[in-house]
Amino acid sequence: MLRRRAKASPTADAMVGAAGHVVTPIPRGGYGEVLFSVGGRPLKYAARAHTPLALGARVRVSSALSPSAIEVARLGPAADGCP
Repeated sequence: MLRRRAKASPTADAMVGAAGHVVTPIPRGGYGEVLFSVGGRPLKYAARAHTPLALGARVRVSSALSPSAIEVARLGPAADGCP
């Protein structure tokens, strides 16, 4: 029987520059969560930012903090009016 090997999730380092959105708000001095679509699959990372970020904020990964945590920066308001 042949088995398909699951593709490994990208490392936090490989996510630098990727855009996603906040799914758990990021408080000042704390962590939230950011969701990305990688190869059509959802992928979520723990994230922190220099400023608090609300649910739905569009962000870009600025650096990897650990294998499972990233630092993000806000991209700006979306065309549909989401924060």
